[in-house]
Amino acid sequence: MTALIGFGYWRSLHASVLPDPAWFVDASWAADERQRVAAYLSKGHVFRYWMGVSWCRFRCGISLGAMGAGDLTDGTYCWPEGLAHYILEHNLRLPAEVVQPILAQSTFPIERASKVLPACEINLEWWAAQKGWNSAAKSFLSETDQELKDFVRRYDQNKIFFEDYTEDGLRAIIQLARELKSNLNA
Repeated sequence: MTALIGFGYWRSLHASVLPDPAWFVDASWAADERQRVAAYLSKGHVFRYWMGVSWCRFRCGISLGAMGAGDLTDGTYCWPEGLAHYILEHNLRLPAEVVQPILAQSTFPIERASKVLPACEINLEWWAAQKGWNSAAKSFLSETDQELKDFVRRYDQNKIFFEDYTEDGLRAIIQLARELKSNLNA
C-alpha cells in the first residue's frame, strides 16, 4: 500500500517543520462546510494509537483525553484524532486540496479505511509545506510554559539529541530554539 497523505499534524517543540494551526484560522469559512468536514474527520477509522495523548495548540482548556491519542484515516488521508476540535472550536479551515475531496464524498469510505494496516507510512511532505493564510499568527509550541523553558535550558546546555533530525528538521529546531530563547529573555 502507498503511504497515506497526512494533514492536521501541528508544529511543536518536537515537530518544528510542521505548520502552526494558527496559520489556518478562518472564521469566515461557511459553517455548513465546516460542520461537514468536522463530521467526516470524526468518522475516521482508527489505524494507530500512540503512547500519549495530544494537547490543543491553542491551550483552550480541553481535557487531554478529549484530544485523542490516535491517527485516523479514510484510506487515502491520515489525520490526528483531535483535528475536528480545531475546526469546530478554533475556526480552523483546512486547505482546499483536503476539503474538496471530503465534501465530494456522499458517505465515509469505511471499507477502504479499514484496509489500512497500522504499519502504513504517513507522508507529511505536502502538509509540511502548507503555510495557511495567516503565517504570522502563532499558537503554543508546548503544553506548558515550563516545557518551553526546559527545552531552551536543554538547548543552552547542548543536551538535545539531534541525530534523528533531517537537515531541514535540524535547521528548523535550531531556529525554533533561538526564537524561544529570544522570547523568554525579552
